[in-house]
Amino acid sequence: MEKYLEKLLLQIRCKKARPYIAEEIKGHIESQIEDNIADGMSYEEAEKNAVADMGDPIAVGISLDKIHKPQIAWKLLVIVGILSLLGILLQQSIFYQSGYSNLEPFMQEMYQLETESFVYSVFIGFVLMCGIYFIDYTVIAKYSKIIGLFIITMGILLLAGFFGGDINGVRYSIGFGMFRISAPSLMMFYVPIYGAILYKYRDGGFPALLKSIVWLIIPVFITFRMPNLIVAIIMIISMLIQLTVAILKGWFKISVKKTIVSLWAVFMFLPIMLLFVMYTFHLLAEYQEARIRSFFSASGEGFYLTSMLRTFSKDILFVGNSGNDVIGSLPEFNSDYIFSYILNSYGSIAGIVVVAVLAALVMFIFGASIKQKNELGMVMGFGCGMIILCQDFQNS
Repeated sequence: MEKYLEKLLLQIRCKKARPYIAEEIKGHIESQIEDNIADGMSYEEAEKNAVADMGDPIAVGISLDKIHKPQIAWKLLVIVGILSLLGILLQQSIFYQSGYSNLEPFMQEMYQLETESFVYSVFIGFVLMCGIYFIDYTVIAKYSKIIGLFIITMGILLLAGFFGGDINGVRYSIGFGMFRISAPSLMMFYVPIYGAILYKYRDGGFPALLKSIVWLIIPVFITFRMPNLIVAIIMIISMLIQLTVAILKGWFKISVKKTIVSLWAVFMFLPIMLLFVMYTFHLLAEYQEARIRSFFSASGEGFYLTSMLRTFSKDILFVGNSGNDVIGSLPEFNSDYIFSYILNSYGSIAGIVVVAVLAALVMFIFGASIKQKNELGMVMGFGCGMIILCQDFQNS
């Protein structure tokens, strides 16, 4: 009974409610034990049956957790809000750089549209984050398979050209007219949902593990075919971490060590072989093949950009503008190469501050996930943390 209560209480985030819940559950179990003894059972048998009648401790604990919600982490919401505001201000600062006025009018108009889109996206994203936060992730977890199927379906329709054409062979958005959302962002939203899907296969054996892997592979393949190789890599690493945590927590009735070693060996080896085959038979997009060639030959456009970044880095000051024409020379300086823009525009001190803030945010998320005794919250939290960590590495 004590082990049952301990596991159940770990799922309840509100610490003040735990003693009262423990007392109530213990009272129910003791009452059932008395009834079982009256029916002729021994004490050990009566206790075992009484505990079994209570149901799975994790499921019961999560149900009670919905009733006894913890206090809202206002600090986290404020930090994310401040970071969102700083991101908007950073994008707006482009218009006041000397290099911006030297751009062609159509380029200036394009960056203005991109900035407006960024502001709307940040606002909508923050509102959705707050909405999801206040709804409670356990509600989302309840409908995780439906949400996951919806995201997968949207991805399949995107590949089929249902939402219009692409730009330079890449499919960027899902929707119609002005009502569009970023396809990569929607696919990355699948990662925390995957954590909740894993929870539904808890206490299963090898077949449950195979189903979990299928739920992992399909969205990654869709993202890869968009094509968006970077986001596909971020997704597969993030979801593998979630699956590993779930296995370590005993969600699947399988050999833990052998499964984890085999899982990572397969998923590290197969993508390399798949990439080799697709490159050999020209099944990749042209720009993807060009990037692979430049990586191994130290030439081509990919290497040219790397050389340019290294050249720019030599002139970076501790504080102030380096004088490099980042805006006019570097493509996607306001997204993929935003860190280089920050360093060259404001100095290395600004870059240090940005890295420190993002590192603190990642550490906070992982720290909260590790301390989280609620296993569902832990796995979903790891998924969110991995997305931010991988995105930070990509843009640094």
